[in-house]
Amino acid sequence: MILYGDYHTHTVYSHGSGTVEENATAAMEKGLKQIGISDHGFSHPFYGLKKKKLPFLREDCARAEDKTGVRVLVGIESNFIKSDGSCDLTEDYYDKFDIFLAGAHVFAGYKDFSSFWNMGVLFPLASSFRREINGKAKAKMTEVYINAVRRLPIDVITHLDFRVFANVKEVAACCREYGTYIEINTKKAHMTDEQWKEVADTGVNFVIGSDAHSPDRVADAHSAFDLMDRLGIEPERVHNVNRLPDFRFAKYKGVKL
Repeated sequence: MILYGDYHTHTVYSHGSGTVEENATAAMEKGLKQIGISDHGFSHPFYGLKKKKLPFLREDCARAEDKTGVRVLVGIESNFIKSDGSCDLTEDYYDKFDIFLAGAHVFAGYKDFSSFWNMGVLFPLASSFRREINGKAKAKMTEVYINAVRRLPIDVITHLDFRVFANVKEVAACCREYGTYIEINTKKAHMTDEQWKEVADTGVNFVIGSDAHSPDRVADAHSAFDLMDRLGIEPERVHNVNRLPDFRFAKYKGVKL
């Protein structure tokens, strides 16, 4: 199995330790055809990409692509900021990005008090308990994921079920219907094998993401390959293995990557 692209990497534009060029160079050295620079969404109070720095990020991506020969995609790991599934990548910025990743993060600039209370306080607190106490929070977080996938042209859901619980089977079924990938994240051990089996059984497709916060972890896919072997997930289901993904966001915008 050969990894063709790593679409979840962070740089100094959020809280990664490497530059865009260093990530792209690592991708070149490891034989990737594409890399996504997907720093944290605008609303993250500590690590979010600053809108005023977006032109510089785009310039760095273009320069790194010219230097390395690796396709460097301008991406974002957007935050859910409202219980209706709204994200901090809004349509007026769509033309600035190539790929659209989204995930649940505890710290974000929530749009209203209800969203702050649910996604910033209640859901993470409930995730500390794995029985009846988290039932309502789990159902509500599932709605957030599903609302987001239905409303927005999200390419990849990152680290599903990490720190905030959801019904992973329902989320995966929605992603399958709308053409959004579920990420197999090699940085975070965020689901059990039983959960991964539930997700795979929906027929959803996957991409592997390193969630690299340093250049040395770019293209790290070992734990994902182990998971695929262990659970019998065919390489054909993982769309950045032996091939390049067909991204929903690009289709929505009518462009080719």
